Order: sequence, then C-alpha cells, then structure tokens
Amino acid sequence: MRRQDIQLLASARQGDLEARYEIGRRYLLGVEGFSLHTDTGLEYLTHTSLGPSERAARTIADALPLHELVRRNLLPALVKTARAGSTAAQLKLGAWRALTSADPAEPMRWLDAAAAAGDAGACAAVHALRSRPSNAAAAVLGALKAAPGIDLARLVPQALDAAIRSSDPMEIARVLSGTLTANSPVTPELADAVCMALARLENDTEPRLSCENGAIESLLEDCIRRGNTTAELLLGRALSGVGTRALPASLLTTGQNLRRGAALLLRAADAGLTAAWMVLYRIHADNRSSVSNPQMARFFLEKAALAGELCAQRRLGALILRSATTVHESEQGIHWLHQAARRQDALAAQLLGLLVLPVAGSDAEADAAIDAVRREDPWLACRLRTARDFGLTKLEAMSVDIVAGLRPWGLVVGPNPSIAQAKLAAPRAIPALRPQALENLRRSVWFFEQSRQDGSPIEGDRRKRTHRLRYCLERSGIDESLFFAKVRSTVLNSLRQGPKWAFHAQQPLRMALAA
Repeated sequence: MRRQDIQLLASARQGDLEARYEIGRRYLLGVEGFSLHTDTGLEYLTHTSLGPSERAARTIADALPLHELVRRNLLPALVKTARAGSTAAQLKLGAWRALTSADPAEPMRWLDAAAAAGDAGACAAVHALRSRPSNAAAAVLGALKAAPGIDLARLVPQALDAAIRSSDPMEIARVLSGTLTANSPVTPELADAVCMALARLENDTEPRLSCENGAIESLLEDCIRRGNTTAELLLGRALSGVGTRALPASLLTTGQNLRRGAALLLRAADAGLTAAWMVLYRIHADNRSSVSNPQMARFFLEKAALAGELCAQRRLGALILRSATTVHESEQGIHWLHQAARRQDALAAQLLGLLVLPVAGSDAEADAAIDAVRREDPWLACRLRTARDFGLTKLEAMSVDIVAGLRPWGLVVGPNPSIAQAKLAAPRAIPALRPQALENLRRSVWFFEQSRQDGSPIEGDRRKRTHRLRYCLERSGIDESLFFAKVRSTVLNSLRQGPKWAFHAQQPLRMALAA
C-alpha cells in the first residue's frame, strides 16, 4: 500500500469524515490502490458520522446492484439517493416498489422520474406499467430484464421472502402472482421461495392467486429434485386432484396422476408432514379412484389420527363406532371422538352426546341432593355423582365397579353377572361429556381406593347398596330420577351395538364423516 494511502487510513481512523468517505468509496469500488472489499467499504460509508451524507448514500446506491442493497438492508440509502435525483437509484427503487408495493402509483413515480432523465429502461417500464397497471410486478420485471444493476434471478426470491415475512396473505399472493406471470428466470432460490409462499397460502380462506394453470409445476419439480418435502406434499396433493380454496389442483399442475401423487404424498408423510396422511386416506377411500384400497385407506386414516389431524380423529372415531360389535371397539371409537371433542370439534362432541342417556332435573338440585347423601353415605354419594354425570340406569349405578371402569375418556360399565340375559348384561362404554364429569369420576376412584387401603367399611353387595339407596333417598325426600336414566332395554342394547346405534344417529354420523 502506498504511503499516501496509509496516511488516508490513519486520518479516517482519527475521525476525518472526508478520509472516511474516501476510504469507503475506494474499498467499495476497488479503485486507486485499494482492492475490492464490499464489507469494509460499507463499514466506512455507513458509519454514523456519515449518516447525513448524501454523497455516501449515492456511492452505495450506485455501486451495488439492487439485490445486494436489499440483502444488506441498505434501502434507506437507495431512497435518499433517488430523492436526490439519481437516475440509477430511481430505476432500482421503481423496480423494487413494483415488486413489493400494492399501489402501482408508487413505482410509477420513480420510473417516471428516471424516464424524464432519458433512461431507456425506465421509459420501457413506464410504458409497460401503464398498459398493465393491475400487475405492476409482471409489467416492470418484463421491461427491466436487461437493466444494469437489476438481477431478476436474485431479486425476485428476495421480494417473495419479504412478502412471506410480512405474513399477509394478500401481499404474498400479489407478489407471487407477479412473479409467476413475469416468467422470471427459474433458479433454486426462486423455486424454494415459490414453494414456501404456496405453503403459506394453502390454508387461506380466499383465493387470490392468479397465473396460468400448471405454471408452478416445474418449480415444484425442481424443489422435489433437491429433497423439498413441502413441495412433495403440494404437488402430490395436486396430482391426486385434491386442492384447497386458495390452491386448486388445476393451478399447480396440468393433469392428474394418482400413482405419482400417492408416491409423493407417501414421501412427504414419511418425512413428517402429517397433512399428507389425510390426503392419502381420501384418494384410497374413493372407490372410483384407480388407487382405491379400503385397507390402505384405513391405515392412512389411523396414521393421520395418531399424528394429531383433527378431521382424522373425528372420522376414525365415527367409523369405528359405527361398526363396533364389542365394548373394546366402542372404547376405541370413543377414544378418538374424545380426542377431537377436546379440541372443540362440535361434530365429535355431538356424536359423543348420543351415547349418554339423559337424566331429569337441574344440576343444582342434583348437587344439593348428593351433598345431603354424602353426610350419611359417602360411597353412595360417589355412585349417585357418577350416575348423574354418565346417564346410568339404576341397575348400572348400583353394580358398576367405578375403579375398574375408569378410562381417560370416561367410564366402562362392566358386564353384570346378576342379569341372566346376556344382551342386557353386556358392558357399555360411556364418554364424559364435560371435563368436570371426568374430574368427578377420578375423585370417586381415589375415594374408593383410599377406603380399601385404609380398611374402611365396605359398601356390601348390590342388594345391600340398593337398600341403602332407598333408605337415604326416602329419608332426605330426594327423587331418584335426578340420578338414574329410565329407558327400555332395547335402547340400552342399541348403545352397545354400533350398527344399531348408527341407525338412530344417521344424520350426525353423515355430517361427521363428510366434514
């Protein structure tokens, strides 16, 4: 390095603003004895002491291409230079605003200024923007493909990334539409950005994306070749003919290919994208599909339910319950419906409600009566509480083993050995319709377990409990209809047999399976 350059560096380090600017300029441009070193040049030129300097901002804006200005968060320097009248800066800022601003007047203002100064690229961009004001991005990008300082292959992915960071679906859709209709150069960065933007839009309630059908397929294929699992889900779903409101299948691909779509969905699901399981279920459950397979469909539905898909949990529970012939199958169905109902699924909650028999009176009356009984017989009070919460018949309430019947989702009334008819003595699975019912049941279980461990007096057999019940209710003047459901044996039998229950719950079942 020359002696005068060393002296200039020393002056810059001592705070000389002119020397600081000069060192920054030479490093940024790689001139006059200084090798090109962008980072060092920007370190000098963006120093706080040079903040008010219009000359420093102009040097930065003129020296760096637009994508570098965006990547390094140097747009304020670009705006300052454009306002000062720099044609190159006005052209760059107009291009960026065309990509990122919803108002076409914003890019037009800067491009008009550059065109007035005689810039040929700006003139072409202004003409294109006036002819296509509804799609500013496509119009300007098409006119500025060869403009100096504007590298569309790098710039467009940056605009998409900025839109994605905004989390505004309208902004993402607008930038993505402009990108796709402008036929921007296809690069891995652009393909990844488009894929990410599509993933953000897929659950949008209003479709706002506009482009030629199939324009996105090649970009997704490029992502898939590089192992992008999100692209596998998006394209696999489209090839299977399954779309969303914002992303209809025809938008992503020009035609269906169920076998390739299923293969892509399997890869996506295996990589952890659980939404793919539900799509696989739908295409394999459709008996008109070329990949129809009921056994595989059930497997995919179970995988989706295990992965936490709400719709899958509700549908699996309804399907199992509809065909259940044993209490074990009923328990499985109730388990999945309970999982969905806990997540505020109204259809699942409605189906569970059809498994619980109604009891008379208000909860306030029942609570007061249970408190009165608890003072004389706490074991009986626990049984009455359980009967009220789960809609048990009197016989079920007096014979149920509360400890053995506890389940995470409710109660199983075990087989009753004192009833000769097998159908009437069969076990029954009953869900808890409210969290409080489940909490009350756990408290009762804890009380019975503690009583056994402490050696407290036991309840006695069912006959003794029934006599005790009659005595307590008559003494307190309590109506037993507050606690026990009164139904015919045929109704109880229908609750134990899935097909019979399904016959009486046709409409709710149809809604639960269709949603």
